[in-house]
Amino acid sequence: MNNFKGKIFILVLTISLALGIKVFANEINFEKNEDSNLQKVILIDPGHGGSDGGARSNSGVQEKDINLQISLKLKKKLEERGYKSFLTRESDMELAPKKKYDLELRCKKKDEVKSDVFISIHQNKFGQESCWGSQIWYASNDKSKLLADKVQSSIKESLQNKNERVPKDAKKAFKILRDGNKEANIILECGFISNYKEEKNLQNEDYQNKLVEAIIKGIDEYFKVSK
Repeated sequence: MNNFKGKIFILVLTISLALGIKVFANEINFEKNEDSNLQKVILIDPGHGGSDGGARSNSGVQEKDINLQISLKLKKKLEERGYKSFLTRESDMELAPKKKYDLELRCKKKDEVKSDVFISIHQNKFGQESCWGSQIWYASNDKSKLLADKVQSSIKESLQNKNERVPKDAKKAFKILRDGNKEANIILECGFISNYKEEKNLQNEDYQNKLVEAIIKGIDEYFKVSK
């Protein structure tokens, strides 16, 4: 009888130790993921600002304002997830009076903060009000294409399941993507402010929060597979 009790005790002890090791391993893995995020630098560029309002909707909404609202939310949420994040502007201002120098300073910021990911937040506008949906342009390198694919897929899955747009290689079209470091660089056109319904969505705080979560999910997926 005593021998039987001894075997039961050893069995219980073995199971307890195994469970303890598993929990401890999971805690280590969680901490490792947090540490990994802390090493990743995200630079967010709220497009336009100050005297440069960007696109303007039919109701008078300026692109620069929506860009900043989304960017501020994105920075906050990224930091909550353990990422190190920066903004090229934190208020309604341009970085330089002339557009050329403004863009140069935004590009220079990539090297200053040593960004792993650069996302320039914009809103689209087109003559046909029926146009809608996010659109991404990416710098001509593999990292940028991968990031663009992940972010676009995440936004489509979360908010725009009928959006058939695919990310496009910007080639030499945009200085903001050409210059600065050669890590993952994209322009995210969040939607069309020329579309009445989408303009309202893009100004809605709940929609902005959902959009931000989708962007972050795309960034998470990018880092899972990026080398």
